[in-house]
Amino acid sequence: MRLTDNQRFIQRRVRDFAEQEIEPVAVEYERDGTFPWDIIDEAAEMDLLAPGFAEEHGGAEMDLVTELLVNEELHRADPGIAETVTAVTFGCESILEYGTDEQIEEYVVPATRGEKISAVGMTEPEAGSDFAHIQATAERDGDEYVLNGNKVFISNGSVADFVVVYARTSDPEKAHRGISTFVVEADADGFEATPMDGFLGPATTDLGQLFMNDVRVPADARLGPEGEGFYQAMAFLDEGRLNVAAASIGAARGALDLLTDYVSERRQFGEPIASNQSVRHRVADLRTRIEGARSFIYDTAREFENDGEFDTERAAMAKLMATTILEDVASEAVQLHGGYGCFDEYRVETFFRFSKIPQIYEGTNEMLREVIADATFE
Repeated sequence: MRLTDNQRFIQRRVRDFAEQEIEPVAVEYERDGTFPWDIIDEAAEMDLLAPGFAEEHGGAEMDLVTELLVNEELHRADPGIAETVTAVTFGCESILEYGTDEQIEEYVVPATRGEKISAVGMTEPEAGSDFAHIQATAERDGDEYVLNGNKVFISNGSVADFVVVYARTSDPEKAHRGISTFVVEADADGFEATPMDGFLGPATTDLGQLFMNDVRVPADARLGPEGEGFYQAMAFLDEGRLNVAAASIGAARGALDLLTDYVSERRQFGEPIASNQSVRHRVADLRTRIEGARSFIYDTAREFENDGEFDTERAAMAKLMATTILEDVASEAVQLHGGYGCFDEYRVETFFRFSKIPQIYEGTNEMLREVIADATFE
């Protein structure tokens, strides 16, 4: 894949970090369900928590292609730890775009240093893909808003220091026009966050649920004008989907790495498994699909850098393609490991469990097919 010298340097640097700091502890952290605080600190020192943010805000000011490379290499090493590292500043994009200088200094800058953890409160028990019909409310009371409602499936939900919360401030005929955005601190009175146990995905990630019972926040905790929350959330959707696609391709490459190493070393009937033509062709097909999707993802990113505008259909295609390939690769990795593929020591089962997760967040694959179909039949 065509990269600049600087992009290749950063890719190699992140790969070295992943091989030295993430891969050796991945099994132990997964078994213990350890939240990787120490790796977050190390990633912060390397400016990997907010690679695309401006330097003045604590970021590394990388272009989108380089940012995706970072995401890909981290997920190639271990998807669970990578999900946590890349989610430390999740939601800070909205604060940067719509917040005040004071909010940026109070929340974004510490998050880029790993000193604070952020989260985004969008999904509700009755509103996932149907984000426009969330039921959490924020009622104006003088110089404050009073928030009530529940949020579920929140990345970093139970460990976050602050949450970018979407809540209904009015109930117009067109529901999406009545949503506003707020920064809510986790220690606010009436705010409770608890882990969601029994999660299919990697144990190193935190998934929480949020309960807001008469949580009072100052009026200046709102991001941007009232009623603009839906549009603010949608503004980052295409880039978010492209990041999910890069993460999925990274995880697919990681699973394929483990697969090829195993079948090259494991011998059956006196020969390496990799000498079997059926196995070789299966691996060849998987690698071809990965490289095709990878090229599509980075071509889409370059188009954005050249045009300054995202192609929503291509972003949807990229995520749909990459997440589907990830599941196929992870499944084959488990299958070709035989019984060992079902044990965490060989790590492919972690990639397999993770493979369902990116098919759901940032727009389910079913919703993405609708996006693509709408563009096809318009």
